[in-house]
Amino acid sequence: MTPLGALALFLIGAAASIFGSLVGLGGGFVIIPVLRIVYGVPPTQVAGTSLVLVLANTAASTVGYLRDRVVDLRLAVPFTLGAVPGSILGVFAVRKLSPTGFDFAYGIVLVVLAILVVRRRSVVSRPLEERTFAHNPWIGIVAGVGIGFFSSLFGIGGGVVLIPLLLIAARMPPHVVTATSAFVITTTAPVGVVTHALEGHVDWVFTLPLVLGGLAGGSVGPAIAKRVSSPALITLLATALSLSAIGLALRHLL
Repeated sequence: MTPLGALALFLIGAAASIFGSLVGLGGGFVIIPVLRIVYGVPPTQVAGTSLVLVLANTAASTVGYLRDRVVDLRLAVPFTLGAVPGSILGVFAVRKLSPTGFDFAYGIVLVVLAILVVRRRSVVSRPLEERTFAHNPWIGIVAGVGIGFFSSLFGIGGGVVLIPLLLIAARMPPHVVTATSAFVITTTAPVGVVTHALEGHVDWVFTLPLVLGGLAGGSVGPAIAKRVSSPALITLLATALSLSAIGLALRHLL
């Protein structure tokens, strides 16, 4: 890889991590379309490589969230317990998806995320101290299996399940949802990363510059999240998600 190519991946990793920190999704939703559309990386390696970046990003972000005491640990522990076996299942499931199936399935995920990103603007949060159904440990463990499964299947991180559950269904405060999602991903993604690596699903040539960029972007994400609540940013993010989904579909239709 040329120095210019490595720099491009570094910048992509940084941008993905900043966006990921803002919505608690780890940045994988940005990296995956880039690896598939621009670089043509196979689905198994996309999932493994992206998950490494997601882990690097959320680990850096989680430190900041823990320092600010906005992580709800009562929620996080049950989700983590369920996500561990789910992460292992996701690694083996991605091997069953064809490249076309992976792209279309992930395209659907992106569209759903775009809708949820817009939907979050109209959700009225509960008071911070109020307990919700999501605090039931058994619900947390069951949901955690899905969180871990999708985390390893696509390499996007478990926020794709956790964010809608906490933000929209449980109506928890957005800053708590983002921080708790980042914490759960940080504590469960290592299982998926190790399993993907053992299966040879991590493209280390792409991984190093992406991770370095992810660490740089993830470390400033929480600070930006405190200051950014602009509807324009939400619209931009939803548009980017939708365009990525269209791009994944068009590469098979044209």
